[in-house]
Amino acid sequence: MPFTFAILTALQLAAFGGSPADTSVAPLPVRRLAQGVYAVPGDSGRGSEGRPNAGFIVTGGGVVVVDALASPRQGRQLLAAIRKVTRQPVRWLVLTHHHPDHHFGAVVFRRAGARVMAHPDRRVLVAEAGDEALVAEWTRVVGADAMRGFELANAADRPVTDADTLRLGGRTIVVTHPGAGHSPGDLMVWLPRERILFAGDVLVEDGVTMVVDGGTKPLLGALTAIEALRPKIVIPGHGLIPARPGELVARTRAYVIGLRSDMRAAVEGGVPMRRALATLPPPDETRPVSLNSRRRRNAVRVYLEEERAYMGLESSP
Repeated sequence: MPFTFAILTALQLAAFGGSPADTSVAPLPVRRLAQGVYAVPGDSGRGSEGRPNAGFIVTGGGVVVVDALASPRQGRQLLAAIRKVTRQPVRWLVLTHHHPDHHFGAVVFRRAGARVMAHPDRRVLVAEAGDEALVAEWTRVVGADAMRGFELANAADRPVTDADTLRLGGRTIVVTHPGAGHSPGDLMVWLPRERILFAGDVLVEDGVTMVVDGGTKPLLGALTAIEALRPKIVIPGHGLIPARPGELVARTRAYVIGLRSDMRAAVEGGVPMRRALATLPPPDETRPVSLNSRRRRNAVRVYLEEERAYMGLESSP
C-alpha cells in the first residue's frame, strides 16, 4: 500500500517533535563521534517512527550538516545544537534523501547561508499528490507552529548523481549515491580519514529498511558498498548507532534476501499476493512506518519485483 496522505496524517505527533503548541527551540542532544564530527541522535528503539538521526562536521572552513530533520522548528533545534559546539558558519547541508522527515527543516540552514547538496531526483510516493498537498498534510502531522516559516529548500545547489568530494577546511567529505535502494535520491556521507559513514535510510536500527520508494537490487548493492568501506562508525537514518556496524549491515542483507526468496517462491508457485502476505502480521493501520507496516509494505513491493522478473519485465514495479 503506498504511503498515502490518509495514513500519513495518522502518524503520531510525538514522533516528529511534540505537540503543535510546543514552541521550544532548545538544542537537541549531540554525540561526539570523532574530532569535529558529531551525531545528533534521534529516537532509538522506534525503528523508522521516531525523529531521524542527523549530524554535522566542523571544519576550519565552516560546518557541513547532514540532514535537516522534519520541520523548521526541528531545524532550529538542530542549528542551536551546532551553535553549542561551534560558531563556524554553516557552509553546506547534505540531504541523504527527500522524505519530509529528513529535509523539511532545510530552510533554516538556507537562511543561515548554507548551500544544499542533494540528489536531483526528488520523487517519493509521499509527494505523489504534489508539493502543496504534501506540505499541507505534513503540517497536520507536526503542527502549524512547528512548520512556521517553512519553504521547500531541498533542491540541490550542487547535485550529486554519482559521487562528489567536498574539501573544506582541511577535511575530505565524500558524498555518494549508492543507488535507489530506499529512494531514488539516496545519498551517503563518508569521512575516509575517520571511517565514519552517515548512511541515511539505507540503514535503520532494526534492519528493516523500506524499499517502497526504491528497490531490493540497488539496496543490496548499497549494502555491499558499505561493507567495502569497512566503516568504524555508521549512523543509520533512524535509531541507535550500532556498536558493530557490520552486524546491522548483515541483518539488513539477511532480511532483504529472505524476503526476496519468499516472494520469488510465491510467484513461481502461482501463489496470489494476498495469500503470500497472509503469513505476515497485519499492518498497523495508524502507523505506516511501524515494523509490521514496513514488513508488509516491503513484501508488496518485493512481490511485484519478483512477479515482473518472472515475466521477463524490468525488475522495478
